[in-house]
Parts: sequence; C-alpha cells; structure tokens
Amino acid sequence: MGLCSYETVKVVAIRDKRLASLRYLFVVVISAYVIIFELLGSGGFLQKSSTVGVVRFSLQHPTNSDCDPSDRNCRNDFAPLNELPYCRQYGSNASYAGNVYPCEIYESINAQIVSEKSIAVITRASVTNQTLICGADAMSCPRTYSDQSVEHTFYTAQSERFTILFDHAVTASQICSGHSQLHYSCSAESSRYSGRLLSKDSDLCRLEHQNGRSYVSYRGKQETGTSPCYIEPSTTSASQDYFTLDLLLKAAGVDIDDCNEGPNDNNVHNTGTCQTYRDTGATLLLNIFWTDFAAYRGLVEPGYYYAPQLIAGSSFKQYVPFYDRYRSQRTLLNAHGIKIAVLLGGEFHKFDMLSFLITITTAVGLLAVATTIVDLLMLYVLPEKERYQEAKYEKTEEFERQNLVPSALNQLISRTGRRRIEHKETNSDCSRESGDEANELRDPLLEPID
Repeated sequence: MGLCSYETVKVVAIRDKRLASLRYLFVVVISAYVIIFELLGSGGFLQKSSTVGVVRFSLQHPTNSDCDPSDRNCRNDFAPLNELPYCRQYGSNASYAGNVYPCEIYESINAQIVSEKSIAVITRASVTNQTLICGADAMSCPRTYSDQSVEHTFYTAQSERFTILFDHAVTASQICSGHSQLHYSCSAESSRYSGRLLSKDSDLCRLEHQNGRSYVSYRGKQETGTSPCYIEPSTTSASQDYFTLDLLLKAAGVDIDDCNEGPNDNNVHNTGTCQTYRDTGATLLLNIFWTDFAAYRGLVEPGYYYAPQLIAGSSFKQYVPFYDRYRSQRTLLNAHGIKIAVLLGGEFHKFDMLSFLITITTAVGLLAVATTIVDLLMLYVLPEKERYQEAKYEKTEEFERQNLVPSALNQLISRTGRRRIEHKETNSDCSRESGDEANELRDPLLEPID
C-alpha cells in the first residue's frame, strides 16, 4: 500500500466452519463472562458508594448468665484467684509461661479506657501513690511529684472473659436522595440487621461448630466446622452484638497468654523470656464491613461482618491519673491492655444506568477483540493463510494512469470546450437568420437604377 492509495473496508464471507466455530466460541465465552461475572457476580449495573459511620462501646465484667451488673439481683461470675495460673495467689508451683503477678478483681467501669473509635481492656496495671512537691511558687521543679508508696503491679482477674458490646451505624450519603433518608441505602444500624465474626482459627471454628454457631458465610444458614468460618455473636435484649475478649483474640489467631515477640516496657525486644499479651498488651484492629449486595443475587438486605486483625509485635499502655485532691495528691495508674480499634467500612449500592452502559460497552469491546483474534489466526496461523490473505486484501488497478476515470481537470476542460462550440454554432445560426430577414425586407423600388 502506497501513500497515494486509499484503504477502505471490504467484507469477505470466509466459508470455513473452523473460523466460524471459533468466533462463536469466543462470543459465547465473552457473553457469559460479562453476564455471569460482571453483571451478576460483581454488580456491574450498580453504583457503589462507600459507607461511613459511628460506633459505641460498652464493657462488662463476667456475671452469671451475662446479666446486667446494674441489676440488683445480678451477681459476679469470677473464678477464685487461686485457680488462675497467672495469679500469684495460685501458689508457688505455677507453670505459667509469662510473668506472674497478684490478681485483683476489677469491675468493668475501672478496667476500661474508652475513646471515640477504640476501647482498651486493662489486663495489667501498676499503681503508685504520689504527692505534689512542686508548688505554685516554685521557680524550678526537678521533679513534679514524689512517690509515697512502692509501685504495686497486678493483673486484672479474668480480663479475657470481659465482654465488649458493639453498637454501630453507617450511612452512604452519595447515593441518598432527598426523600429517602430513612431507607437502608442511606443508613443502617447494627441492632436492626445481623452480622457475624470472621475467624481463621480452625480450632475456634470447630469448637463453635459444636455449639451451632459457626457458618460458611456471614449470610445464610449453612454451618461449617472448618476455617474460615463466621461465628454468630451473642446479643442483648436490644439486639446489640457482644463478644468476649478471648473470642476476639482467638478469631485473630492468638491467645491472651501467648508470648508477645514485640518490645517490652523498656522498648527492647524480648529475647529468651516470655512476656504474654496479658502482660504487654496489644492493638487489635476490628474491621466492620457493611454491604447490601450479594453475588448472583443482586441487592439484598444489608448485612455486615467483623474481621479482627492483631498488629504483630504491638503493645499498649496508657497512664491514667486519679486525684484525691486535685494536683496535690494522686494515684497514677500505668495501664497495659488490649486496645480494640474499630474501622467501619463497606459499600451500599443502587441501580445506575451509566454503570450498566459502561459494562455493556466493555462487552462490545471484548467482542471486537474476539474478531481480531480470529482474524490473526486466519491470516498468520492456519495452513490456508495465504488464500485467506488473498481473499481479505485486494489491490485495484491504478485508475488515474489507465485513464479509466477522467480527472476533475480533464472533465472541466472537456465541459468548457463543448460549451464554446455550442455557443459558436448558435451565433452562426442567428446570423444566417438575420441575413435572410434583411433580404426579405429589401424593397425593389429602392434599388439604385443603373
């Protein structure tokens, strides 16, 4: 093909069953992929909107039948301290892997540190009584407080049995319309819908399966005893979810009495000695994922699941002062514990024509790719490729050089010449007619006499 040639599309019907079958196969596969996976499986016809939300925490210590501690008839359910191997009260023959300290029984209100999106359960603490020695008139203060007692370190008895309640709500404002603010596509509350806890620990899944609380998915009723599994939460009378601290840690793959390989109190990594998570504390990320879409089912009732993840090597501690008389006397609590930081996320959906058209346009593009692949196989792979090339590509004669088609200039000159000839013939005819008429009007009487 030269620079002075013009290329145009030519449709050729190749009568070959192999090529026809191959193209139909590609069309079927691409169509099935778009319909099954893109539209039905991934919701290619829906507009997605990320959710944001808030969460409320509540901590409760062990009670009989998980009763409300504010109820006058509710009783605590702590085990005797001499039966807990990490407690010094257990005896001198303790085989506990970590450090052993005295244990104290704490109510939930004294064993928690709550912030906007996290809650810390105190597992170990050190208490020191202090007095202010730097008064308002002091010009310099080498030390602000002096210790009035020896530091007392203890474990919170059975902190792993404390239960944490999660009450959360989310919204997806990007797909909300002004008249549907109460519709679930705009907001949803955990007390109105159900969720489950994701666990990748096989022992926990097997144990919860024996209790009839382990499922294949966060939706549905199919049970399983293998990991990963989704565990049904305990709920209050107001349909609010709660879990024991031990269950959350095991779902993340650790036990509170496992050794923490991270840094100790002096920010030095442990070498040889075991400091348990009960001793050092840790940070547990709890992802809460909401969605109202199910693959191959489309839009469904909103649901959610909890996905815990322990930050490897992490620890947690925080100083909490309690003042007997403001600034003058205080009790300083050096608290270590398991910090649970909640990350709310997810997606809500609604039908969107633009998203649907984008998916269909992508499918049309894939069909064009199928045709291109068949063409490449036809022209460069199959044994009859030379015959296919002759049928697909055709070179014409050089029409200009063969004078088969006059150029525009020749046509213009030809038309101009014909007009001039016709004009001359018309003028001569008119002259002849004028001469005849003049002869006919000449009067013989007016002729000159010789």
